[in-house]
Amino acid sequence: MIKKALLILLILNASLHADFYYSNGKKHELKAEKNIRAATENSLILFKTNFGTTVGVDNRLIVSFKDINIKKIIEQKYNLTLIKSLNDSLFLYKIEDMKKTIEISNKIYEEEGVKFAHPDFHREKRARVLTNDPHSDLLWHLEDNEGTADINIKEAWKWTKGAGVKVAVYDEGIDIDHIDLKDNIYKFANFNNDNISSLPYSDDDSWHGTACAGLLASSENGKGGVGTAPEINLYAVRYSDTSVSKDIEAYEWMMSEGVSVITNSWGTYQNLDAYNETFEKLATQGRDGKGIIIIFAAGNNGQDLDDVNENGASINDESESPYVLSIAASTRDNTIASYSNYGSAVDLTAPGGSQNGDGLFTTDASGVKGYTADNYNYNFVGTSASAPIAAGVVALMLSVNPELDRDNITDILKQTAQKLGNFAYDENGHNNHWGYGKIDAGHAVRIARTYGKSKLKSFTRTMFAELF
Repeated sequence: MIKKALLILLILNASLHADFYYSNGKKHELKAEKNIRAATENSLILFKTNFGTTVGVDNRLIVSFKDINIKKIIEQKYNLTLIKSLNDSLFLYKIEDMKKTIEISNKIYEEEGVKFAHPDFHREKRARVLTNDPHSDLLWHLEDNEGTADINIKEAWKWTKGAGVKVAVYDEGIDIDHIDLKDNIYKFANFNNDNISSLPYSDDDSWHGTACAGLLASSENGKGGVGTAPEINLYAVRYSDTSVSKDIEAYEWMMSEGVSVITNSWGTYQNLDAYNETFEKLATQGRDGKGIIIIFAAGNNGQDLDDVNENGASINDESESPYVLSIAASTRDNTIASYSNYGSAVDLTAPGGSQNGDGLFTTDASGVKGYTADNYNYNFVGTSASAPIAAGVVALMLSVNPELDRDNITDILKQTAQKLGNFAYDENGHNNHWGYGKIDAGHAVRIARTYGKSKLKSFTRTMFAELF
């Protein structure tokens, strides 16, 4: 259900019908609910997707042009009013009649010189978490005293704990005043309203982002736990509950801030063209062309990401974008979690816990607003946990070698991952459940330290010898 803050509902007299929009080169069916709108300027017509999720359409649409010379022609032909440029290639428009938003979007999509067009959908994000029931086995994902379920963090910490690397948690409520997070907060922003400088807090006691931030960046202060990269510069960025265009603005802002890694533990069942284009830009142009590492939780549906339903639609989630690293979840006994999505899009695995009580210890919103009374979450479970753990490992790698580009980092992670499980790996070292295996922080950081430098040293020695 779309957030209550958007829905002061009035019933409109309109019949139910089916519609569609274009994304990823395909038609995606939308089935109208009872047409509903807010009794405010933020009007919405609601639809159901093939997966039963509710999305809202207002009078706004997003357009990308292959040929910028036709921009004014399209604007005039369809009577579009420019709201803002989301980036150099994405433009947010509005029309007068929101009942025609989908129809006009589709017509624009079919125009020569247009890369894509679709409504600026309002959708609720799915926080990828299963349970928050208290339990205690603390930091087994970092150091497993009973087995080998950890990510070999002690070896990585011999070299670095991530100092100076800018990493963003893009999620819902993040408690930046938490005793285990506040020392690492570098900047914060809130893209769920018009004042991005407001605190990245929850509007409805949803503090999922606080738990994710703790697994990444809890500081070493003798209190609570510790994150994978406890000395990073943490960006706590509150996502938009519903707006695609706000998400794009948030990613553009993080890129302008020089963020190196972004961890996302959410999904929507709608990997839209506007997201893919934005992810591509960050992955290829961010960090002065070296590329921002965008990490997504693979999801907790226990489903094949490559599968299609009876309507021919795949899960089609953000975690399937080719410009992100998709992280599955492993358990305390070094198996793939039963809830973890799988498929060719899965890149790597990191601890996420199981539903039998072996969850992860992390931060919880302080005081009465949290899940527990003592500011900590004892059983955080899901690929939501796996993504920030993986993001922390990438931060450690960049700390010892800031010149690594996106392809370097991906290559190192793939080559150093532990090949676990009973699923066969293909000739490239990949299977659809583990990806390229479970992340090994120690091995990855050790390789990252000298990656690309041995050739430079050899070249320097050769030049020196020739000179003398």
